[in-house]
Amino acid sequence: MRVLVQQLNHIYMPKTPFETLALRDISLEVPDGSVTAVIGRTGSGKSTLVQHLNGLLKPTSGQAFVGGHRIHSKMKRKEISALRKHVGMVFQYPEHQLFEQTVEKDIMFGPLNLGYASTDIQPMLPGLLEKVGLDASFLPRSPFELSGGQMRRTAIAGVLAMEPSLLILDEPTAGLDPEGRQDMIHLFQDWQQKRGTTIIMITHQMEEAAALADHVIVMENGTIYMEGSPEEIYKREAELKELDLDLPEQAKVLKQIEAQTGITFSSLSLTPAEAVEEMSRYQPGREKDV
Repeated sequence: MRVLVQQLNHIYMPKTPFETLALRDISLEVPDGSVTAVIGRTGSGKSTLVQHLNGLLKPTSGQAFVGGHRIHSKMKRKEISALRKHVGMVFQYPEHQLFEQTVEKDIMFGPLNLGYASTDIQPMLPGLLEKVGLDASFLPRSPFELSGGQMRRTAIAGVLAMEPSLLILDEPTAGLDPEGRQDMIHLFQDWQQKRGTTIIMITHQMEEAAALADHVIVMENGTIYMEGSPEEIYKREAELKELDLDLPEQAKVLKQIEAQTGITFSSLSLTPAEAVEEMSRYQPGREKDV
């Protein structure tokens, strides 16, 4: 699902002493089937931006289009409901979204609200749980008896059950250990590759942006500070550091190898195996693009 944002502004608490301009003239495009990371430090406007895309917030001025749905300052409840049938949002700490008596009921809540019949949804549940790293034995259990990681997977399964055309991830790996973060990234990678779902992921970690996204938007003070492919963003290392951001570890290692050997890698997004292959073709003493 294509996303187009045009000159979007958002003011919190307008005409009060606490008035805050949170978004300033934001314009961007997210192509259908792409994965975009929105990155920036706390308070840069990341969450405010994506909350417009499922109708949680309305623009103060400007507009956005999600597929055929127009998001504007005078949106009616009916328009917002129609939009949310196509947009799934995984909030930071999604386990806080759980509220039903069983895992089965929690996962089915969203699709039932969209008008799907329970007889159509129930056969899908075991496969859906498998995709998030659980199994059918969890269906009759209370979500509040699960571990933190299992609760998060259950909440994510509930969002994926609605089969959204646009999936918004608001720091979905917050609070997880490194292994848990990798599991989440692999889950969303697999889902996107098999479904072609458009994904917008908010993060403050460049590692996650590098692992999942083909396009990166860097925000600062409610504006888009820079955007481009991960490779284009990596080239602006000094500016990233000014924003309290850093290159992914793999990119830093490749830059260090370049500095010490004279090699010029074809990309700073290479996997270790790809980097070794390019290094094997390098001939010392001769400047060469490998």
